[in-house]
Amino acid sequence: MSTDSQNPSLDLLAPEEAVAKEPPQLAEDVIAAPQNAPQGLFRLMNIHLIDSLSRGRVQTMGIDGGMALTGRNGRGKTSLLSLALLFAGVEPRDVVSQGKDSFIDYYLPNQTSYLVYEYERPDGTRRLVVVLSNSTADKIRFRFVNSHFRRDMFVTDDGQFVLNKEFRQRLVYLKIPHAEKLVDTYTDYRAIIQGWQPPHVDPTHRRYLFGMADVYAFTTYNRPLRHLEKLTKGMFSRKANFDDLQQVVADWVFEGKPSAGIQTERKRVENWPRDYNAYQNIMNITPLVDVAKAHRSDLEAAEDAIREVKEKFIFLQDHLFFTKAQRESEQSLKQTYLDEETAAHEENALGLTKAIQSARFDIDACDRNLKDIEAARQDYESKGVDEKRARAAQAAVFNDELRSVDTKLDLALGAARGIKAKFDKQINEENRLHNDFRAVALDKINVLRDEAREAQAKIEGVHADALKVLDDSSSDELHRLVGEVQQRHGELARAQERAANPPVDPLIQAGIDKKNLDLRDANKAIGTSHASVANRQRLVDDLQAKSSKYDVTIGAIKQSIAQQKDLIEEIIRAHTPDQDSLLAFLRANRPDWSEDIAKVINPGLLHRTDLHPQLTAVSASLYGIALELEFVEATDEADESRLHEKLDEANQALDAFQVQLERAIEQQIELRKSIKIAADELTLARSALMKANSATQALEREVDELDAQQRKMLDEARQLAQAQMVECERRVRHAEQAHTEFIGRIASKKQSLVQQREKDTSAVSIQLNSEIRDIQSSIEAHKRACESSIEFFLEQQKRELAGEGADVNVITMLENKREELLKTLEDIKSWSELLSEWQIWKKQVLPQISVLQAKKEQRQTDFDQDTIRLQEATDAWIRKREQVVASIKECRSAIVSIEGQLVVVASCLEDRLKSYVSTSRHEAYDTAWEANSLRAAMITFQQQITESEGHLRKLTLKMRTAFLEVPHAAPSTYFQDRLYNIRTETGEEVDARMTLRVVEDWFATEHDKSRRLLVADAKTIFGEIQGLHRVLQTFNKKLSSFNASLQEHLEHSSTVFDNLSELKISIYSGVEELDYWSVITKITNDREEWTQEDSLPSADAVAHLNTLLAIWDGNRGINAQFKSLVSIRGSVREQGNYRQFRNRTELENISSNGLSYLVLIILFLGFIGKVRGNAPVQLTWCVDELKAIDAENIVSLCNYLGQNRITLCTAFPDPDAETLMLFEHKYKLDAERRLVQCELSVEEEAGDDSELELAWEDGE
Repeated sequence: MSTDSQNPSLDLLAPEEAVAKEPPQLAEDVIAAPQNAPQGLFRLMNIHLIDSLSRGRVQTMGIDGGMALTGRNGRGKTSLLSLALLFAGVEPRDVVSQGKDSFIDYYLPNQTSYLVYEYERPDGTRRLVVVLSNSTADKIRFRFVNSHFRRDMFVTDDGQFVLNKEFRQRLVYLKIPHAEKLVDTYTDYRAIIQGWQPPHVDPTHRRYLFGMADVYAFTTYNRPLRHLEKLTKGMFSRKANFDDLQQVVADWVFEGKPSAGIQTERKRVENWPRDYNAYQNIMNITPLVDVAKAHRSDLEAAEDAIREVKEKFIFLQDHLFFTKAQRESEQSLKQTYLDEETAAHEENALGLTKAIQSARFDIDACDRNLKDIEAARQDYESKGVDEKRARAAQAAVFNDELRSVDTKLDLALGAARGIKAKFDKQINEENRLHNDFRAVALDKINVLRDEAREAQAKIEGVHADALKVLDDSSSDELHRLVGEVQQRHGELARAQERAANPPVDPLIQAGIDKKNLDLRDANKAIGTSHASVANRQRLVDDLQAKSSKYDVTIGAIKQSIAQQKDLIEEIIRAHTPDQDSLLAFLRANRPDWSEDIAKVINPGLLHRTDLHPQLTAVSASLYGIALELEFVEATDEADESRLHEKLDEANQALDAFQVQLERAIEQQIELRKSIKIAADELTLARSALMKANSATQALEREVDELDAQQRKMLDEARQLAQAQMVECERRVRHAEQAHTEFIGRIASKKQSLVQQREKDTSAVSIQLNSEIRDIQSSIEAHKRACESSIEFFLEQQKRELAGEGADVNVITMLENKREELLKTLEDIKSWSELLSEWQIWKKQVLPQISVLQAKKEQRQTDFDQDTIRLQEATDAWIRKREQVVASIKECRSAIVSIEGQLVVVASCLEDRLKSYVSTSRHEAYDTAWEANSLRAAMITFQQQITESEGHLRKLTLKMRTAFLEVPHAAPSTYFQDRLYNIRTETGEEVDARMTLRVVEDWFATEHDKSRRLLVADAKTIFGEIQGLHRVLQTFNKKLSSFNASLQEHLEHSSTVFDNLSELKISIYSGVEELDYWSVITKITNDREEWTQEDSLPSADAVAHLNTLLAIWDGNRGINAQFKSLVSIRGSVREQGNYRQFRNRTELENISSNGLSYLVLIILFLGFIGKVRGNAPVQLTWCVDELKAIDAENIVSLCNYLGQNRITLCTAFPDPDAETLMLFEHKYKLDAERRLVQCELSVEEEAGDDSELELAWEDGE
């Protein structure tokens, strides 16, 4: 905007010579210093206000030489005075008075408003700090310009103000050197103007700030004005912020270093006593290792012996299996032989029995047939067969004689033939009738005989059937009885065997077998439970080992994170070194230092700030030595791009470590859950093991009870077997008797059948004879009747014949003769059947008598021989069976004995020797080896092993306890890792010997390593503690030096001001009040002792370290904040009154405002001297209401500040010449906030002591 339009009377408001003049515009390159100004100092020359408090104007307020502002109250004197604070680094919010607008609204109301600070450097060149607002008017910015003040920078040729956004373009247009970037933050501005580097900033930004400070700083390199804004603000506000003063002291002592402490992680420090105690615990078990080795030797010897016993058991088992197989084969063969012989004997006995029965039957049949033949012979004799056969042989004679008689009779009859014929006819009729009757009767007799023969045949058939049925029915019974006899003999043999080897109750034996199986299952369950417990324990140990590993891993990751953070800090530190460090100096003054210095310098020197580097003539040698550095690598700090890459890599690695840490923590949480589950399962497994042990013990008791019961029942069975053997003998006799009786009964039944047959046959014969007799009787009766008729007819015939004259007597005689012959022929005819039967019988049956007798004799001989043979075969079979059974019994006893030994061998091999590997010392079985003796030897060796293992287990348990007593220590981690690896590799639980081997390996390989690590870590940790002690001692010394120099200042200051005496302000150190100071002192003293001997620290040193850990703050660690260690106390005597102060309030309440202000000024002046040091800087102090101090002290104050290179700027409402003459620049602030310059005038007539008058050059 146009300056004219904004304020057309800009130059007319006051006479030209009365308005504050702009400084002459010097040449751009050369700026002449004021003649009365001290040479070679940094000085604030002017403050220029462009369109600021006085709108539309360019005003200049001179600072160098002192400045005083006067004017009525409320005109803005204090606000204008406070602008000088902004240059020192005070933030805008502290510049504007309370109740006023914001800084921008008040001082920079327009986009053309500027505050310009013009300052001079020792070389006479000037710089500008241009303060302007941003486009949104909510933030101020700083623009550094490498030039003196020029009006045309801000006002164009046409009288218009330059807009803020076009200011840089204006500078470019005017070709005025300036900083390319605006400074946006107050921290950056303070870093540039005060000449120091803020910590923890980006290296690029650090280089930027360093470059800016090199050109625009208000101090020299390596002389920073840290906290200048605090002192300046405190001086202006008349408030001594003791915290700021403490910070000033602390920064002066260690050049900005805020604190000192032990950088080693607490974890590492905590781990060292832990590892130390773990190491000492292990060293205490050294004697136990030798004792454990001796027990291990005994254990190995016993195990070697038991392995040899196992080899013998194996040979014995093979021998027993072979012998058992032989015996079983022999038993099987003998049993087969016995079965075959039994079958052959039974078959032979059965054949003999059948032969005997057949012979007996044949003998009986022969006897019966002979009796039948004899009876038939006697029957034929009783019937006169011989006589009848002789008479039948004369039948032809009788026929001839009959024909002769017939001839004679015919002759005798002669004429009486008719009568004869008539009566003969009648007689023949009668005879015919009789013959018919007789024929019918004879037919009936034949029928009856046929029926009788059929009945007899039927009887014979029934008899034969009955015999067959009897034979068939008796055959099974006979076989049964024979079998029963054999069975009884077998039972007798078995009873004899049971008497010799009484059987056990199968239920008890089954119970014992079942209990043994249950016991074996229980033992297997115990083994399974043991394995389960071992597996669960191993799982828990593995999980705990993994958890420990995760703890170690987490610790390692955290350590890596810490190391990575340290690395990042180192890289950042290398990026943005301390402004007073050698590295910052080299980068600023030797850009090519990477070619030579970086290749030979100790990197540790680069960050030191006490070397005070200076540029000298460059030489081609290094302290007289020329080096070829072409192929030598430069230190990393020389390559900032490489540092940036390393920073990126370190950040990536840090992120990776963070991810690993999170993952490890998650896995650790899951693992601990698994440990809880596994521990619960282990508890359950141990409970199951206890239950299995209880069940096994109960089963063993039950087996013992069953064994006792079996022995008792065995005795009872033996007694019972003896009784059964007697009973079996009785049953054998009874079976043989039953067999004999059965044979007798069969013979009796056969005899009864024969008798019944004979009886039935006889009954048929008797009935037949009776019927025949009846028929014959009827025939005889009919015959008698017929004969009576015939006799009647004969009598008639005789009479008639006699009447005819025939010789009746001759005829009668002839007829009688004829009748006799007819009767004889008739009898002979009737004898024909009998004689025919007799002939047949005589020819067929009668000759069988000799045959039957011979057969009977032969069958009797066979019967006797077969009976003898059966008895002999039975006796021989019994003897053979007893021999075979005895042999089988012997085989069975041998097999039982072998099985008993095999049980012992198998039990030993499977249950007790399974885990042992047999030796190879023997080639074959030795007959001296027996199961029981070997088992006794095995038990002895196992007892030795148990004892040795028990001792070894106790010792290794102590060793294990010593290793694991301190969790997470290196020995504990080594021990757990080794055990875990052994379990992983072998898949078995780690026993005492493996544990001892791990212990021996530790002493062989890890002992010296652990000791060296402990010594090295002890030197590091105790060395760092000693370093902290040394730093705090140095802090005490420097603080004492600071206090001494402050006291010198106070002694001089007390003589400067009136009414002020015995002013004392002391700075105390709180180092000795630190709770850990005495501990680190003792640790430092202890370290001097043990480091000289290169040994481990003593127990007292470790105790001191533990004491230090006990007071180690969990958040801050062992860290001494230098600021908190500074204590400021003061006292002053004013008009005889002694007053003390320890804080701002007490200082303000000492006395009147003036006196308190003087004390405050003296205090700040002392601190300013320390902050500035020997830097060539003329500081500017703003003191409001100066006239609150009495006039004499004002003069003393101005002189004293001038002596200390401090420019005083002040403001007060009531001007007086005596005060104003002390300041080179004197201004009055009018109602329009114009700066009106004033001068002092002296009346011409006045003398030297005339009063001065103040003439305002404002045209009034």
